Amino acid sequence: MDVLKRASLSLLVPQEVCDEVARKDRKYQGLALRWAKLEQSEHIRVLPAIEALTAPTRVVEVFEDVRGRQLEDALRDGKDLGEAVVVAHGVHYQDLGHEVYVAIDDQGGQALAAERNLQVITIEDVLVMATNFGYFNSEGELKKAYDKLRSFGDGLPPYSSTPLSTSYKEWRGR
Repeated sequence: MDVLKRASLSLLVPQEVCDEVARKDRKYQGLALRWAKLEQSEHIRVLPAIEALTAPTRVVEVFEDVRGRQLEDALRDGKDLGEAVVVAHGVHYQDLGHEVYVAIDDQGGQALAAERNLQVITIEDVLVMATNFGYFNSEGELKKAYDKLRSFGDGLPPYSSTPLSTSYKEWRGR
């Protein structure tokens, strides 16, 4: 949260993503509790679940387009639901004139975002920001933080496949 605050960023999280995180608590013990604490931050706002009567029209249009089916049917299919909802909200907010970055670690979701001209911010990007803000005293601390985050998901590549080591060395060289 400190990185978001320091970078003057807020995180808008669709309710569908919060629900997905809660379901993953069975696989990643303690995740739901950590997530609940994060939701309390002033830099995180949970967006209401998409519903036909209350969701902005543009969100529904993009969501249906991404999923290739009508809203109710598209919501029943849990596969890649979070990514589709994030992209739909991202397009909506971008259309309203906001600067939008979507946080998606899944490569398929990143491709969906790119198809709709949304900028993607990854875990690696956030850790590079944290490095530039001086949050890590050593590359070992950075790697430990990354490995801890990686243990909560399947979409992150090994540390050696990221630009984090290079970014840390560049920051230390300043």
